[in-house]
Amino acid sequence: MKLNFIKTKDFYKELFEKSNIPDGYIAISHKNEKETSIGLSELKKKVFKIYSYQYAPSYLNFELDSSLFIRKIFLKQGYAANLQEVNSIDDYLKNHCKTNFRGNARRSVKKIEACLDIDYKMYFGELSENLYYSLMDDFQRMLIKRFEQRNDRNLVLENWEYYLRNTRDLIINKKASLFVVYNKDKAIAFSLNFHFKSVFYFAIPTFDIDYYKFAPGNVVIYKNLEWCISNGYSFFDMGYGGFENKINWCNTTYNFDHHVLYKKNSLIVNIYSTFLRYKYYLINFILSKNLNNLLKANKKKKKKSFQMPYLFTKIDDSLFLNKDDLMAIDLKKDFRPFLKRPLYDFLYLNNEYIKDVLVYEVINETSVYIIKGLNNQIKIEVNN
Repeated sequence: MKLNFIKTKDFYKELFEKSNIPDGYIAISHKNEKETSIGLSELKKKVFKIYSYQYAPSYLNFELDSSLFIRKIFLKQGYAANLQEVNSIDDYLKNHCKTNFRGNARRSVKKIEACLDIDYKMYFGELSENLYYSLMDDFQRMLIKRFEQRNDRNLVLENWEYYLRNTRDLIINKKASLFVVYNKDKAIAFSLNFHFKSVFYFAIPTFDIDYYKFAPGNVVIYKNLEWCISNGYSFFDMGYGGFENKINWCNTTYNFDHHVLYKKNSLIVNIYSTFLRYKYYLINFILSKNLNNLLKANKKKKKKSFQMPYLFTKIDDSLFLNKDDLMAIDLKKDFRPFLKRPLYDFLYLNNEYIKDVLVYEVINETSVYIIKGLNNQIKIEVNN
């Protein structure tokens, strides 16, 4: 049942994804900054007794309308990289990341650039309509494939039409950005980011799972952080969800609070605030005790593997088949989708460069292929 005297909003989405300051706040600023973002000078609507805003990050300062009071209720923890006094990505890795992880992060970037024809592009302030829709189609397909593999739901996909309709205008107005990793002219990884003053919200990352061995998730974060440092951003916000990869990159945490704004204390305010406090306490208790993993364990059995249905056999030059038994495959014109994963695995495992690689189909055998680089070659038997 909807309570008409309570106005509810997701503060985070309003500020970052819609560039709106919710009713009740006069000014908002990052705690690292002096400059503020101005909202309404006074409430234009007096019909609500309570304003209820989820996911208000504690790294912001909030100035309220003079008629309102506030209660802050802890919701969950957020993760971020504080970039103050950071001069370069190497500086950040050296001073804020563990030794093993920073080595892995650097190797991920070097590896993908050594094996593939990699280019990076940050679309921020300019993006043609045709290119925008083409990239967003690729973005959506990668998200679908990634979350099918994880056997999990994705709220972005469930609200895809909203993002498709609104994101380009935000990019043109420099309130959002679309970062793309290209292998030659093909997009293989993305992140959709939102901007508020010197805060960079790393909101929606994804990648083509055929490139999984190259750790494209780390590459995307590395390059976004590098861009932020070069462009004067002081705070790289990765939102909530304590995934291992996120924790490795972050050097600070903050609180997501639920703000309850009200005109005067009342029994309704007390009941509502108490309900929220116990609700989030219960949710966080369940998460802290890993009780939610009982449900995830059942899903895990259905989770699709990254492993492709092929047999991967390394062969030496002496066993290389006569070229009369082989049919060359043009990777540009006749590339078979089921060969993507074994090809990229071959590049990664053997430090081969994609432009030096030849792919053949064995003529007299069913679903058998040869991938040959400068120094290595393998036989692929595909189980269709």
